[in-house]
Amino acid sequence: MEFSKQLALNIRAGAPIIQVISHDTLRIRAEILRAAEVTNRQAFIWDRTNGLRNMQNLEPILPEATKQPHVVLSWLNGEMEDDDELLHPVANSLVLLEDFHPNLIESEYQLINRLRSFAIAMAGRGIENTTIVMSQPIPYLPVELEKDVQVLEMPLPGISELRKLAEQAKQRFDVEERDFQPSNELLNSALGLSTSEAQLAFAKAACEKKRITEAEIPFIVEEKEQIIRKNGHLEYFHPTAKLDDIGGLDNLKAWLNRRRKAFTQNAKDFGLEYPRGVLLLGLPGTGKSLAAKAVANAWQLPLLRLDMGRIYGGIVGQSEANMRQALQLAEALSPSILWVDEIEKGLSGMQSSGSSDGGTTARVLGSFLTWMQEKEKPVFVVATANNISQLPPELLRKGRVDEIFFVDLPGLNDRQEIIQIHLRNRNRVDEFTEQEIGKLATKSQGFTGAELEEAIKESMFVAFDEGVDLTAEHISGAILNTSPLSKTMHELIDTTRKWAKGRAVPASSAEPERLELTSSDDKPRLKSEFENPFIGS
Repeated sequence: MEFSKQLALNIRAGAPIIQVISHDTLRIRAEILRAAEVTNRQAFIWDRTNGLRNMQNLEPILPEATKQPHVVLSWLNGEMEDDDELLHPVANSLVLLEDFHPNLIESEYQLINRLRSFAIAMAGRGIENTTIVMSQPIPYLPVELEKDVQVLEMPLPGISELRKLAEQAKQRFDVEERDFQPSNELLNSALGLSTSEAQLAFAKAACEKKRITEAEIPFIVEEKEQIIRKNGHLEYFHPTAKLDDIGGLDNLKAWLNRRRKAFTQNAKDFGLEYPRGVLLLGLPGTGKSLAAKAVANAWQLPLLRLDMGRIYGGIVGQSEANMRQALQLAEALSPSILWVDEIEKGLSGMQSSGSSDGGTTARVLGSFLTWMQEKEKPVFVVATANNISQLPPELLRKGRVDEIFFVDLPGLNDRQEIIQIHLRNRNRVDEFTEQEIGKLATKSQGFTGAELEEAIKESMFVAFDEGVDLTAEHISGAILNTSPLSKTMHELIDTTRKWAKGRAVPASSAEPERLELTSSDDKPRLKSEFENPFIGS
């Protein structure tokens, strides 16, 4: 049920006290006036600066003393003496108390008692057709009032409200009609902003550019970044990478491209649900994190990184509350992409959660998994993992993510593509023939994409130090001097491939190459290098 109908229904049903949670003061006032009109009541507003006023004309109706919260509550309860200057409360009234929550603390027991007395009088018909509405930005309610107060949360502005705010900015800054194009894409980008935040975003665009079009979406993004900074549990990324900047992984890229338009109205009209997310498993350096950044750029959606380290707090219940706040913010900024990098590290305490951290990790995971299963807002989750042995099995089942991809070592053609991409990014690709790039790809068997990039970087340092142009010999030398992860962990990679077969979709259509044993495999290894980072013992 929409908020306006909920509010009117509670008033008609005789709810004595209604608490509205929202930062949008102007929208709350508008809703109170609308509810007063629908229920045929007179509307009043109180705040500690102006006292009690008539909402229609904002004229004060009681003396200066009503700026004190206990006075206005005494007035509502009809506790004033007949010879008092204060008027008796008006019947059939709706009274909005703004930012009353600082007075709902334990030490203000007299105010809490007056509110309870009002609710009791309403229940006993001692007071009729009068409703108190308390508006506040945060949910807080003393235990004494929990059974007497109806709590409503006002949703953030929708498309229709955002369109009105855009029109307001147009009129304020004299934007020409031809430069005013509030398309669905522009308004969708402002979803998740409060009224004041959206007002400022549209005003910035109109003030600086003298237009409000899709080209001004960056102004909207700036305001969303402000929300992220204030929250502290999420990071906002500005990815520049594209899907074409990822070498190989053709299966993954094709899957992501098919879901590119899934957040549009056309997809919804077609009957499609919002895609839930994807889990990327694989070795470090194979392009999992790059894929998360690239898909955000390709889909033109905000990329929010959930830092599990910031979620955990030292106070009992704080970690769970932080997780809920972070997920609520991701939903508020939807459509968006939520990137959880190396998710297994954030959940590393699962196996001993009950004994080592009082079950905090298990409860945080439970909140996250329930949200992934039940979320209705268009938040696409991209989770990456290097060590599958630390992942809880609940996360791996279908329904919480749309697909699980295994990112293997790049094959020959994929390595050629990766080398070309890194040379192109450094304006060097035209200096090499396809034959030279093919030979480099052959020599770099078993290399990850990150290792190939580092080899190219090293070869450029060598060439610069020698004062000559970069050649294939420089890159070849850097490759030969690099000991890739696959040489010391080839047994583990083979075992991991067996595990992924049938359990995950290969991110690349290329057949994985058989790792050749070389003399470098005789090098002494650490104990941790013998342990499988994917498969538990």
